Amino acid sequence: MRKLAFQYPNLISTYLLVVCLPIFSLFAQSNRPEPVFGFYQGGYYLTYLQGETNYTGGSLIQTEKNYQNGLQAQANLGVTPVKMIGTFPFPNGIPLTKDKVQAGDTLKVSMEYGLTDHIGFFISYSVVSIKSQGSNQIALADPKNPNGYTTYIEAVPIGHKIYRDRNYGMGLNYHFLYRNRFDPFVGLELSVLNFESKYRNGQQNNLFYPTDTHPGTGIGGRVTFGTNYFITPEFGLSIEVYGSRKILKSNAFSSESINLAGFQFGFIFNLEAMGKN
Repeated sequence: MRKLAFQYPNLISTYLLVVCLPIFSLFAQSNRPEPVFGFYQGGYYLTYLQGETNYTGGSLIQTEKNYQNGLQAQANLGVTPVKMIGTFPFPNGIPLTKDKVQAGDTLKVSMEYGLTDHIGFFISYSVVSIKSQGSNQIALADPKNPNGYTTYIEAVPIGHKIYRDRNYGMGLNYHFLYRNRFDPFVGLELSVLNFESKYRNGQQNNLFYPTDTHPGTGIGGRVTFGTNYFITPEFGLSIEVYGSRKILKSNAFSSESINLAGFQFGFIFNLEAMGKN
């Protein structure tokens, strides 16, 4: 009996442990904070996007178009002969390939902080480019010509990146929903930028008409509409469409403009949620 009496405390302790442990576990789980999806005050969001951009207007590309139209007119009127490549002859009556301004590439990385449950402040770095294809004008040394050279137009078009820039921006996003997997937003961004442009003005230089790359600086504005979808509190997908206007200056021109529209797709990371885990 005395031995059994000494075992009672151990039996009672074991019984309490078996009964209370599940209760304590349920209580701990009920007090654990629920994972937070979406945008909210105090969150830090890193976004990486890639996509395509298209030229929609502005004087910079129009200058290139005017140059190309001038070459077309010279060829059609017979003012300037047309060659295939170099001095190889080009069949008469075949029109030149028209200039094309094609889609370019775009990339954006941004860091956003939730000032409130609906407003976020962000800084960004983005790269935009535009591709072009068109004819080229060549000046060939010709001692028989009083000018000392003869000009002709190459029928085979050349292709190049007519414009490329690097933007350093900041702005605000307004998020329509908060603490939600689905996170639609609109944004406004202002930026300073460095750019390189193939700027052709038709002026002869050293017996050829160059397609020089001219560097410069500028300022830009951008309006964005997009949405994020959070697969987990820490990670999601992001889609953006945007329109932008940029005012440019370089050693080749005092002021030109370019307007762009683009689509981007990528990923978003909630760094604040990652820190909790």
